[in-house]
Amino acid sequence: MKEPTSDFVIVGGGVTELSVGMHLKRLGVPRVRVLERHHVGSGQSGHAAGIVRALVGHKSVASMLMDSLRFFTGFKEQYGEELVVHRIGYPLLSESDQSDNLDQVIQKAREAGCQAQRVSAAEAIELQPGLRQDSPDIYAFEPDAVQIDPMLAVQTFARVARRLGVEVVEGCEVHSILKKGSQIHGVETPQGRIEAGNVLVATAAWGSAQLAKLGIELPVYPHRVEMAFYALWPESPWRLIRILSDARTMLYLRPEGVHQMFVGWREGDAISSTKDFVPADPDNYWQSANYGKLDQMRRCLTGLLPFMSDGFVHRTYACVYDYTPDGMPILDQAESVKGLYFSLGYSGGGFSLSPWVGSSMAQFMVEGHKSPEMDLLRSNRFKEGRLLRWGNVKKGLH
Repeated sequence: MKEPTSDFVIVGGGVTELSVGMHLKRLGVPRVRVLERHHVGSGQSGHAAGIVRALVGHKSVASMLMDSLRFFTGFKEQYGEELVVHRIGYPLLSESDQSDNLDQVIQKAREAGCQAQRVSAAEAIELQPGLRQDSPDIYAFEPDAVQIDPMLAVQTFARVARRLGVEVVEGCEVHSILKKGSQIHGVETPQGRIEAGNVLVATAAWGSAQLAKLGIELPVYPHRVEMAFYALWPESPWRLIRILSDARTMLYLRPEGVHQMFVGWREGDAISSTKDFVPADPDNYWQSANYGKLDQMRRCLTGLLPFMSDGFVHRTYACVYDYTPDGMPILDQAESVKGLYFSLGYSGGGFSLSPWVGSSMAQFMVEGHKSPEMDLLRSNRFKEGRLLRWGNVKKGLH
């Protein structure tokens, strides 16, 4: 029996991999397969916050995010499928001694087309009623930031990808990546061997181990992170209505329906070097938030939004992110194995970058061309000391 063949095999079935598949088809690639060992979105994509904002302190990174914002907001016009996008805006709270840095961040973001600006305390409290008032915070606001249901986005991408001709295969784990000499030959799965001259490894926290079997070592660190959903009593007059990020408490949050909010830690602010990463097994970890960190989160949340003193934990979860030393992904190809590409190290930001990565990675794999922005994400940047500084506060990793 002849082995099934593909032009490109994409290992992993999250929002980024599906985006790459869609863009490959738009470039005219005949045979594209996306292989997911579980259901699409079962990894980091299904655990994402679904936030897309461009208020960051690096023009090129802001440009990538602006491309993603335009993609999401113009999705129906481009692909004919409805994708619900909530344009709710993004207030950033920073500390008073960060004024010069905040101005620089806004300038870099605006150079990329982001309409962010400084706002006063009174304006910030009008944007998000109930914010703390007795502190010397400074504020910025990005009005076009959006929130999207991440799993709905994944499923919509999968529907469009299939309509375009991508073969999306669920329940298909890649056991090994095959090569002949220095050329990629395909992948081995429980359903059999799939021949392909090009393979993209994009399996988040699992990807570096897969590549290590081929002798490719990347600085990607599986790191466990915790999130929680907090709720207000139905009779409460208060609501979270914005995406909110706070440099002091190191929290970020966004609405979840009417009475709830998603809350996570700004992990990049707390991590100052690779020594801070606690190794985690993405197949074996505690999947709820630890009580101590959850209690700390509750106290920080109440300090940010005093009305949450009457709120409560609705549910929690944890997942394993694939961090790099600068919190930005690695998009590249193997020097020693022709036809082997990788897209790893999203550090929790994969959802927001997925449209830009899909377009950039597909163009690179088909045409061999890297945009200047993508060239910044080469794997050798760490050895060369070219780490990206792109965060919007002067703390930690970013």
